Amino acid sequence: MRIGMSTACFYPQPLEEALPIIAGLGVRAIEIFFNTESEFQPRFYEALGTQARSLGLDVVSVHPYTSLMEGMLLFSDYARRTEDGLMQYQRYFECAAALGARFLTFHGERHMGQQDDPVHWERKCAVYQRLCEIGTACGVTLAQENVAWCRSRDPAFIHALYRDVPALHYTLDVKQAYRAGQSWKAFMDAMGERLVNVHINDFSSEQSCLMPGEGIMDYADFFSRLRMKGYDGHTIIEVYRTNFDVPEELERAVRTLSRFASV
Repeated sequence: MRIGMSTACFYPQPLEEALPIIAGLGVRAIEIFFNTESEFQPRFYEALGTQARSLGLDVVSVHPYTSLMEGMLLFSDYARRTEDGLMQYQRYFECAAALGARFLTFHGERHMGQQDDPVHWERKCAVYQRLCEIGTACGVTLAQENVAWCRSRDPAFIHALYRDVPALHYTLDVKQAYRAGQSWKAFMDAMGERLVNVHINDFSSEQSCLMPGEGIMDYADFFSRLRMKGYDGHTIIEVYRTNFDVPEELERAVRTLSRFASV
């Protein structure tokens, strides 16, 4: 397994400024977290891809800024907006493909206490299937992430998607599991062999997001379980800019995780 890093660690620093910092830390695998619509224009992302390749960076995945709106864009009862949303995400998949990314990280609907009747559930699964098909046509896999403020906060919801949308794959986020009051193990089990991407951090009883090695996360158990499930993908460090003072602290986090990933 390779240790990578998300550009989200450096937000609100512009993407093109974050890439050379990450490369300078010796990291070679990245997730690009896009922050605005203009960054999805070919003129911008093609230049970003050229920059990434020149720095020796492998773009593993992309994360659209519209993750906050995916429920409204894609899963409401307003069919025309769903169609427009699908076209919008096709552009995002095309951007991911141009960067060489294999995965697009997806949040889905907000958690608002709602329940799905059979009709709505069938429609939701059909939209997921169409998203997966659009991604596949571009050579990119849709990866549903577990997110504390979304429907995906519940392992049972992930399990239901796993059952009814066979083409869907998954991103496991450790901090989001903790914030949802769930064990990361429950999500790892629900995602099964369709787990394709991992966001990793550390946590304590007081803080849900710390730099790797600064909390109580059992990395030996975590990486052991990944190996038992046959996972050989990337593990992407995703923390916040407030979690560190200087980028060199991230270099120490990479070394901490590498000891477990390389066993």
